[in-house]
Amino acid sequence: MSAVLLRLYSGISKVGARAVAVTYASIASTCPKTCPHLDGGCYARVARVAPIVSRLNSANASRMDAARAEAREIRHWARQAPKGHPLRLHVAGDCATSSAARVVSSACQAWPGPVWTYTHAWRGVLRAAWGSVSVFGSVEDMRHGRAALRAGYAPAAIVAEHPADGRAFTAHGVRWVPCPEQTRGVPCSECRLCFDAGALRARKTGVTFAAHGIARARVLRHLPVIP
Repeated sequence: MSAVLLRLYSGISKVGARAVAVTYASIASTCPKTCPHLDGGCYARVARVAPIVSRLNSANASRMDAARAEAREIRHWARQAPKGHPLRLHVAGDCATSSAARVVSSACQAWPGPVWTYTHAWRGVLRAAWGSVSVFGSVEDMRHGRAALRAGYAPAAIVAEHPADGRAFTAHGVRWVPCPEQTRGVPCSECRLCFDAGALRARKTGVTFAAHGIARARVLRHLPVIP
């Protein structure tokens, strides 16, 4: 049994059901133990993602074995992916070490379209380990946005709600852009904002996602700062 799953067509309307590929990895094997959402507030533990994660967790893979399995899946499906087809890494899971990030990002060089992801391990994983992958540092507190920028990552944060007009705003020294899918219904495959985290970082800009769905209450309990 594998600790990783790649779907060439995500089936997720938010990212683009038929326009984006996604990977899922075992949370138990790959997520940093320091993530405050591990025991509550994790979207990968609810709704239709939960059974997938449960199955991947049962593989009991080591961190590096999971990274190598993900790399194999990426290289395999890269041969079948349409040209320009985006890949969203880690609907569930992460790369908690620089070594794991290097293994996964190396495989992503074969992918025929943009690759993007979000990591809670940005404090301990070198940004360079992610190579050409567009990667955001997921901050649990918006006050940590500048620290993520200094570490080489554009920050991403969950907020209680977005401004009513959906426009960018500044908080804690960082300019934040509300997720266009949430504010205007534009899927990731069309928005493409997260496909170039480096450009956002250069502008000291991050992305926010409003807590939503059945996990909203639990997520809000894990937000130290609610703007």
